[in-house]
Amino acid sequence: MEIAIGVAAGAILAIAGFVFGRSSGRSLGLSEGASEAASRIKAIAESVARGQSPEDAPAGSPEAELHSALERGWSPREAERNVALVEAIGRVSTFLETNVRKPLMDAGEAAEADELRERIEYALGAISDIDFFLEKPSMSRSGQSLVSLVEQVAHEFSGDQDIRLRLQLDSSPVRAVVSGPVIMDVLYLILHNAARFGGDNTVDIAVQAIDGRSLILVRDHGPGFSDEALRRAFDPFYSTSPEGLGLGLPHARSLIAQMGGQIELRNESDGGAEVEVSFPSS
Repeated sequence: MEIAIGVAAGAILAIAGFVFGRSSGRSLGLSEGASEAASRIKAIAESVARGQSPEDAPAGSPEAELHSALERGWSPREAERNVALVEAIGRVSTFLETNVRKPLMDAGEAAEADELRERIEYALGAISDIDFFLEKPSMSRSGQSLVSLVEQVAHEFSGDQDIRLRLQLDSSPVRAVVSGPVIMDVLYLILHNAARFGGDNTVDIAVQAIDGRSLILVRDHGPGFSDEALRRAFDPFYSTSPEGLGLGLPHARSLIAQMGGQIELRNESDGGAEVEVSFPSS
């Protein structure tokens, strides 16, 4: 989006100089020329602000030049929204087909009551996952020990998933003003992502305080982020996993930001991906 705005702003500034320069040469000092140019620039700016490109402009006019520049380097917001909507619908449809419809269809063929119950619970769990991303958690914050919160999440995650976690916890207090339940949900999402893409390898979790900030580092030992994944990891409904919703990291970033924290992604030089969550130390 910054690129889009930059292209549009640069084009408008260039056209403004062209229009005002031409008007000045034609009627230097006359308010009529300046008023006409200002009106044309205002109309162009209003079109761009609506996410539209100026069309039906006379050939060779500033408006036509701006339209050409925008076509080369900018997509109107309406087009971007349509692309995002199609991607979102496709992602949700695939998720429901894989995690809800198929398990329920297979449940009809289950011979044992336990198998039937398991398939139904799996489908209901998938629906609960969607509900989780829709609800707004309480953001009641207080000073918390991040070491204690990480230990609780690690214990819960290890009980749910067959993934080995390796903890490296700072011996000194590492505290931040956060919502305990919310930061635990965030860490669970990050651990789930690390386990999914880490190739069933050990996931490392470190908690430390550096330069006035409290850090939680989660590192997997998989192939790491692709260039596209690093660029789009926080885009809603983007996922490199066919069965994923693509909402985990975007949701985590939103919750972390609401608590005054930051999240960063990177690849490690010796392999694997690392997620860093940080807050001002309290």
